[in-house]
Amino acid sequence: MDLKISSIESLLRGISVPAGQKLEVMVGDVVRVHMGVDYRGPAISGKVHVSYGRQDTWFNEDGNKQSDVNVSFGQSMDWVPYEITCDIHIGGATGTGYDLYAKIMGVPGPDIFSPTLFNVLDVLGEAEFQSFEITSYEKV
Repeated sequence: MDLKISSIESLLRGISVPAGQKLEVMVGDVVRVHMGVDYRGPAISGKVHVSYGRQDTWFNEDGNKQSDVNVSFGQSMDWVPYEITCDIHIGGATGTGYDLYAKIMGVPGPDIFSPTLFNVLDVLGEAEFQSFEITSYEKV
C-alpha cells in the first residue's frame, strides 16, 4: 500500500496545484490535501494524518499545522483505488518553504507514509505592498 499526495489546493483562493508544486496561502486559509492509495485486504478503519512543517532529522510539526480525517477501506481481494481528502486550517507562524506529508495510522502494521513533498507551501500573514510611487502632482 503506497499513499501518495496528488494535489493541494487553497480553498480561500480556489487555486489547486499538483503535488510537488508551490502553493501560497494566508494564515486563516484552509488547504485541502488530495491523496490516493490502492488497498486490498479485510475491511479496516483508521485515520489519515496530514501535516506541514520542516523536515530535518525528523518532521517538525505543531498542533497549528496538522489535521486528521477518519478513513475506511472495504474488504477486497483485488486492489481498489481510494481517494482521500483532508483539510488543514492554516495557523501558527508564517514562513516560506514548508514541507508536507501524510500518513495512514491506526491500521494493522506500521503507519503508511506518503513521500514528503519538500518546499511546497508558503504561508503569508503580514500585509505587503509593492509599486508604491508618486504618480503625479499639481497646483490646487
